[in-house]
Formats: sequence, C-alpha cells, structure tokens
Amino acid sequence: MQKRSSKVAVLLACAAAVSFASFSTAASLADEPAKQAAEKQAAEKKAPALGVGDPAPELNIETWVKGDPVTGFEKGRIYVVEFWATWCGPCIVSIPHLTEMAHRFKKDGVTMIGISSSDKDLETVEKFVEKMGDKMDYTVAVDRKVEMEEGGRPTPLTSHAYMTAAGRRGIPCAFVVDRDTKIAWIGHPMMYLESVIEDVAAGRFDAARQQEMEAQADAAMKAMNAAARAGEWDTAMEKLAEYREMHRSHGKRADDIKLNILLGAKKDYDAAYALAASLIDGSYRNDAQSLNELAWRILTDPSIERRDLDLAMRAATRSNELTKGQDPSILDTLARAHFEKGDVDKAVDIQRTAVEKATEEDMKRELEEALSRYLEAQKTK
Repeated sequence: MQKRSSKVAVLLACAAAVSFASFSTAASLADEPAKQAAEKQAAEKKAPALGVGDPAPELNIETWVKGDPVTGFEKGRIYVVEFWATWCGPCIVSIPHLTEMAHRFKKDGVTMIGISSSDKDLETVEKFVEKMGDKMDYTVAVDRKVEMEEGGRPTPLTSHAYMTAAGRRGIPCAFVVDRDTKIAWIGHPMMYLESVIEDVAAGRFDAARQQEMEAQADAAMKAMNAAARAGEWDTAMEKLAEYREMHRSHGKRADDIKLNILLGAKKDYDAAYALAASLIDGSYRNDAQSLNELAWRILTDPSIERRDLDLAMRAATRSNELTKGQDPSILDTLARAHFEKGDVDKAVDIQRTAVEKATEEDMKRELEEALSRYLEAQKTK
C-alpha cells in the first residue's frame, strides 16, 4: 500500500552536478578556429533542442481518452502539457492537484492535458482513468507511437517532441504553453506549476527570474543534503529554512523534510509533534494522503521511541473524513490507531470495512492479516 513507503527522504539528490570541460591553453593560434568550431558543435549537440521561449511542438495523439481533443494551440489561451503513466507513483500523487488547478484556472483559459506515452496499451490507460473518475478531471490522451527506425522500438511522437527534445527523462513532467503558444516553463507539476500558471495568466511571469530562483533553490537543497550526510543537523535545518523562504511553493516540501529530520534524526519529539499538529490543521488539512502517511508513520515506524497516539488518531480521522470512509488503506490506518489506543472492538469493525472495500488482491491480503491480529487480540481481552 502506498502509505507504507516513506513520503519524504531527507537525503535527496536535488540537482545533477554540472561539469565544465577544461581545455589546454597550449594550443597554437592556428588551431583555435577549428577548436572553437568543434566546441560549438559539441555544445549544440548536447544542448536541449526545446527550451523556454521556443514555440510549443504540436501534439501527436493516438487517442483522446477524456475531455475535448486539442487539435492545436490557440493564441490567447494557456496550456499545460503533462507527461505521466499509470505505473508512476509520483504521477498518481500529482493527479488530484492537477485536477484542482484545472478547475481553478479554467476561468483564465487554462487547459490541462495529461499525456500517457509509456503505458503498454490503451486499455490500461482507459481503465485507470475510469477508476480515477472525478479525481482526474482534465483532458487525458495517449501518445501516438511509430517506428522511426526499421526494427526499432516504437517512439511516442509527442513525448519525443517535448521530453526528449527538452532533455527530460523523468515523469511526471509538465510544460506550460503561454498565450503566444511558446514554452514558458518546464518542471515537476508538484513544484512551482501553480504559481507559474498564476503569473502567466496575470501576464507577469518572468522566465529568467524563475530559472534563477530555481537554481538558487537547488543550491540550497544541495547544501542541506551535504550537511545532513555529515550529520550536521542544525546546519541542515538552517539551509532548509533558507530554501523555504525562496518561494511560497517550497513550504510543504520544507515542512515534510523538517518533520522527517526532527522525528528520524534529531529525535526531538516535542518539536516534531508540535510541527505535525500545525500541519494537520494547516497544509495537510485537506490532503488525505499526507495525513494518512503521517498517522501511519507515528503508529508504526520502528525508529520512533515516543509515539503520540492522539495525534496519529487526529490525522487518521481527518484523512478518513476527507475520503468519506471509502479508502481501504486509510481505513486500515484508522483501525490501527484505535488498536494502538486499546479500542480493539472499534479496530475490528473498521478493519472489516477496509477488507470489504479493498479490490486489489495484495492489499486485501495485507488487510486480512491485520484483521486476524485484531480478532486474536479481541479473544484475549
């Protein structure tokens, strides 16, 4: 189940190191023109063919799975072209947020387009989109694939025109197309996308300033990671605070990492649970998955030496309210909270509901195992 993998890793590689080639100064003047030409050719070969400010490539779609087809970019409108896959965990996490933005910015002429380029077949995508229902409420498409070389693997054409051309390998990845049908921004949809759309819609977006800020943020995270690897936690927290102040969209990520440091590394439980309580009432309040993961960690993480069961119960209860008691994984967490607090009968009742609502066999098996433990405990009360 998704909640069982930690949402936040303290030691993250936040940016790839950039290496600069050094050249010998002993070359003769006669060699310089040829050398400069070779350097320019090599640089052009390595440089992405698609970047900010370039015209947005056309969409080459096999099937429009949901929403109205986008046959071309209209001047005066804004588009978000996001690449995702049904097997991609971070993509799935970002889907509700994309839906929220699609609804919020519809009045500003924004169209959200999710393009699947690496799923094995159309049926897989269709079933996934149908299952997501209103949680995935924006335009969804499947990329067109062709063999660009005889005997080669089929190439997804839109992904090739965007992702490959921009030098991007990881998904999810979003491209914002501005009102002049040019690429305004490229990045992870959970970072900056909302503020970028706001600024593009208001006509105040500054691509150069955005890129400078992102570079500074990457540097701050690198410094934070270096301090964390060295066990210099106070320095790591200082760098994290610097990162948080750089942009409003850094807040939740910074809080997630800070909580992880306080709980896992510093073992400062008073500060950790004070922060967690503020998150439950603040940025986590309407985020069922974050609430669920927080509760599950407090309840089960073997490294935690002092558990705040009341706080875990608050998070689990709120998460269950948000999902209207329909998510088996969240019901499982709520049942565990009741069990740890000694209300075995309540834990059994909730866990039975979780088992009934589970549709995936692996999940159902795990939930049944937990139910068996609770039933055994009920017998010995």
